[in-house]
Amino acid sequence: MRQLKGVSMKVLYEKHSSESTPAFFYEGRQLYHLHLRGAEMSATFHTDFKSRLRLTENQGIDWRLRDEIRKRSWAGFAFQSSKDLGPFMELVKAKYQIIGEEAGGKPREERPIAF
Repeated sequence: MRQLKGVSMKVLYEKHSSESTPAFFYEGRQLYHLHLRGAEMSATFHTDFKSRLRLTENQGIDWRLRDEIRKRSWAGFAFQSSKDLGPFMELVKAKYQIIGEEAGGKPREERPIAF
């Protein structure tokens, strides 16, 4: 997330599960939030109708993820291993670019990843 300039994190309180969840926002729009329960980790991805259409047409995103977000404005993803994070982060980056284009009229530049 550090390579996506302008992304902020807020801790939200989820009233249904009575737990705090870290949520990530860009330009005032929620990208996703995490659920951390013991060794289990999952994420809920959020989108609106307009960006959902663009994301489902993006062939660079894994078809299973596109199929999940096609159904509704949110989609839950469970992570069994660190291998599951790669495709999910590609989805997040694609939404980040869509929001950046809508906000500024041009694609945003990504910062390089530091090791």
